[in-house]
Amino acid sequence: AGEPSAVHSADGRGRTGMTIHEDIDIDCAPDVVVDVMADVRNETEWNGDVSAAEMITDGPIGSGSRFVTAHGAPLGDIESTITTFERPGRLEFSATSKRMDLAISLTFAESASGTTMHGNYVPKPKGVMVALFPLLRPLIRRDMAKQHQRLKAFCESRARSGDS
Repeated sequence: AGEPSAVHSADGRGRTGMTIHEDIDIDCAPDVVVDVMADVRNETEWNGDVSAAEMITDGPIGSGSRFVTAHGAPLGDIESTITTFERPGRLEFSATSKRMDLAISLTFAESASGTTMHGNYVPKPKGVMVALFPLLRPLIRRDMAKQHQRLKAFCESRARSGDS
């Protein structure tokens, strides 16, 4: 099981001064985990907040690949771009919606259990979300931990089935 998520202050890192750190151990190889995360269309399988996802660029998945995901309120549609893709060790995204921008940095390292995924998420809320965001911290923390447990189960299931 992964470590619980931690929410830390990060001066100068977005309007909230908040960075969310999440470490999770996943019982499969790093290349499986990075491939699942890089193909944002997989989010419909493990992220309960995503009802639809599509790739909006052509070609193989890599730096510059763009996706649109349909999230529920308050975020709505989010457009994500892979800004760094160094398989299997590092993956970074820039994401934007009407209510928030988000910088995501993920690293993947071999571990005794298979892979440790370390995530840093830097939200930059917009509009009314700037005022609401501090109140949402406990909910965000709980939701991130829940979503990452679903990600863990999804990756491990794919690894067992050989579908990576």
